[in-house]
Amino acid sequence: MNKELIEEFYLLALVDITNGKDIAELEEAIDLYEEAEEYEACAGILKAIHESGYMTIKDIILKLEDE
Repeated sequence: MNKELIEEFYLLALVDITNGKDIAELEEAIDLYEEAEEYEACAGILKAIHESGYMTIKDIILKLEDE
């Protein structure tokens, strides 16, 4: 697996979350990427969903600023 691609989708998903995108929409995106066999995208989005469960929006923004 391409770790850089996973990280890119992870960060993009975090941006979506901070912009108010619903987790259900991200889960739908995972389904679409899975059908297309884009597993790096799935892994990155899933990581963002899991981490956002225990991070505040402020924590997410700070993480994005560090990247």
